[in-house]
Amino acid sequence: MTALAATTVAAGAGIVAAITAQPAAAAAGCGVTYTVASQWNNGFTANVSVRNLGDPLTSWTLTWAYANGQQVTQAWNATVSQSGGQVTARSVSYNGSLGTGATTSFGFNGSWSGTNSSPTSFSLNGTTCTGAPVTGNPTSSPTTPNTSPSVPPSSPPPTGSPAWGRGLPPAGAAHSMAYHIVAASDGTGYTPRANECSREIHARYWTYGPDGKVYPTWHPPRDPSGCSFGHEHGDDPRTSDLYSTASWPPFGYTSEVMLDSMPQSSHRHEDHVGHKVLAVNNSNVIQGDNGTSFFPPQGTVIATCDILLKFHQGTHSPDAFSNNVHELLLNQRCTASNGGQVTEARYNAMIPLGRAGGFSPSECPGFGGQFINVQSAVPADSPSDTRSLGRLITEPGCVQAIREGRTHNDPLYPNPVPFTVSDMDDFWFSDVSVTGSGLNFRIAPLFYVVNPSRYYDPSKPNRLGRIVDLCYTDLAGGDYCNQVRQITQQTGQQIAWDDPRSPFKGTLREFRPGSFSVQNSGPTTVYTDVYGRNASSTPFTGSIRQYFSGNGGTTMYVRGSTKDYGSNSADGIRAPN
Repeated sequence: MTALAATTVAAGAGIVAAITAQPAAAAAGCGVTYTVASQWNNGFTANVSVRNLGDPLTSWTLTWAYANGQQVTQAWNATVSQSGGQVTARSVSYNGSLGTGATTSFGFNGSWSGTNSSPTSFSLNGTTCTGAPVTGNPTSSPTTPNTSPSVPPSSPPPTGSPAWGRGLPPAGAAHSMAYHIVAASDGTGYTPRANECSREIHARYWTYGPDGKVYPTWHPPRDPSGCSFGHEHGDDPRTSDLYSTASWPPFGYTSEVMLDSMPQSSHRHEDHVGHKVLAVNNSNVIQGDNGTSFFPPQGTVIATCDILLKFHQGTHSPDAFSNNVHELLLNQRCTASNGGQVTEARYNAMIPLGRAGGFSPSECPGFGGQFINVQSAVPADSPSDTRSLGRLITEPGCVQAIREGRTHNDPLYPNPVPFTVSDMDDFWFSDVSVTGSGLNFRIAPLFYVVNPSRYYDPSKPNRLGRIVDLCYTDLAGGDYCNQVRQITQQTGQQIAWDDPRSPFKGTLREFRPGSFSVQNSGPTTVYTDVYGRNASSTPFTGSIRQYFSGNGGTTMYVRGSTKDYGSNSADGIRAPN
């Protein structure tokens, strides 16, 4: 996506203000800033900021018109509808109240063809924008923008989800953007196919986040009623020994902190289906293990670890080609075998995986080859991780290696074997740390997906190639392609990339927490920004509460587990997943 300059719609010059035709006693006005944050060959992302310059509002409706046939396809933080070129955006439950001088914002994705000109006029609650309040000065002094400070509340927010899987959130509960996208009638985060669970059933799987807002959370592949969701989120958190402390993971919490406390250019939002949970109890840590071997070495067990983490890793879309920050919600506790020293971390952050803007080739044709620069990352100010291999994704070099019959060492075979289409894996590495007064925390995880549904191909729309399509070429296919070709021989139909029968759907994953160490002689509660930086003993605007306990003397390597979450065909799991 190409970052574009913000477009401020004005009458005359400057920020637009809207007037209302209400009685003269009600001062009215607003400012609107319309920003095309990114644009590609047939789509774009826009952000809209609305400032109320008049008397307080309890709800709002913003309207505008497109002159070139643009269509809104997905929105967040507003309910958006469109008739022809006329667009209407209405407030949602948590941002309808706007005090004098307060600001709210929403965003959307759209499609365009030919020209993508910005709207020339906006109306707020039925009145055209002009640039200033109608009746002079507001009846009360302007206030600061209405952004949630993301500082932990003075009283504990509600926790858990008393109606998980059985009912919707209480009326009036504040919804996160992540929940709105999957639950709202106009949301596109979950769009069921025929015979799949309805949007309302999906919306029953929610939890409260640390900020007291409602978030989507883990759900099984199928609802107890028998319907399938078409995607999976990994392990059931309730199976973890850490669940009593960690509870349900709030999907998209760090993105919400960004939304509440950072400028629009710094926001990062991730699709719903990419949130994956790992729950492992009593994972053995072997002395001398450094993770370089595929299988753990034989040796003395020096510690056992319980792991409950949620990581966002989509392997179906072009997002990871350039965007390197992804949400990690980590809960990990390790107990040393000699003496019982316990080290524990509860860490929530957007972690960087390699450099922003691109990636490196995967194991086919060779781990970590030359960096492929794709485009500007979103957000553009994403930090980079320069200590790990970053994101390794297959690209045309792998197709060429398969065609040439090149070989590689596979730990499952004694001798080198040829590459096949079934070797087009994703390996995502990271290496992050938090340091402060008396604190040194580090984790260097690996997130490995054996059967992603996409690969990088700059010759295709959105640079998005579908691996299953390669099974119908003259390339050596391997086991997965053998399954695909057998189905086609039986049915006479080619398997689509999002067909539940396709084995390429991102369900076979190895998640390793990897190198892990906690050395903390200070307070166990620490506050950081969304990237785990600026550690402080006191909360600040945009901070996330973290927990680090223990003083382990050495770094240990934690293996995690390998599982196929799509092994049950009755679950109906398919890409995108």
